[in-house]
Amino acid sequence: MMQRKSALAAAAATLALTLGASAAAQTPPIIGYWLDSSGRIVRNTWGECWRTGSWTPALAIPECEGGAKPAAAPPAPAPAPVAAAAPMPAPAAAPAPIVAPTPTPAPQPVFRTAVTEKTVRLEGANFATGSSRLLPGAGAKLDEVVSAAREVPDMTMTVTGYTDSTGNAQSNVRLSQARADAVKAYLVGKGVAASRITTDGKGAADPVADNGTAEGRAKNRRVEIRYTLKEETRVRVQ
Repeated sequence: MMQRKSALAAAAATLALTLGASAAAQTPPIIGYWLDSSGRIVRNTWGECWRTGSWTPALAIPECEGGAKPAAAPPAPAPAPVAAAAPMPAPAAAPAPIVAPTPTPAPQPVFRTAVTEKTVRLEGANFATGSSRLLPGAGAKLDEVVSAAREVPDMTMTVTGYTDSTGNAQSNVRLSQARADAVKAYLVGKGVAASRITTDGKGAADPVADNGTAEGRAKNRRVEIRYTLKEETRVRVQ
């Protein structure tokens, strides 16, 4: 009898673990919101989740929409059959109803569309030394731009190339322009229309780090892609 109880307890524990794993496996993926490279939801300046163009109310999640989705209302029960009532005598004349005054409507809130500017930066490690040839590691960041361009068909972008302060100034301008053009070629190859992309080469202008160190120079050898997105959610002004 003791051996049988132990076997039953072990079977119950195994079933509980199996049900727990099954429930965890059914956790739905996050769809309808922008995610960063770490899988976290991207938020705008006001802390609101950034929806994609494919978002629908059915894809809303509690942490982004201020609570759980409302549960569907249960169907109304079928009415019970009503027995035929005996004829009623004619009712007496009802008093005239009292008409309540029409309430003054509350002022409507005013909204505006939030606009977010996004910058994607490719630093020196994404290019061969002294060259405009893109290395394979640049693809992950550039594909973020391709996805945004597909979601927002009217979005335009500016691609600007830079170098560090070493070398001839005119050569640096040419190299920075070639790197910007290489990025544009990648985006066009992924299906983004060339007419939506503007390129520029600024050489060693506008450094973001100290050119006196190797690490700083690597950061200054970069290409920046800037584009503006209009949020689908409205921001209340008053």
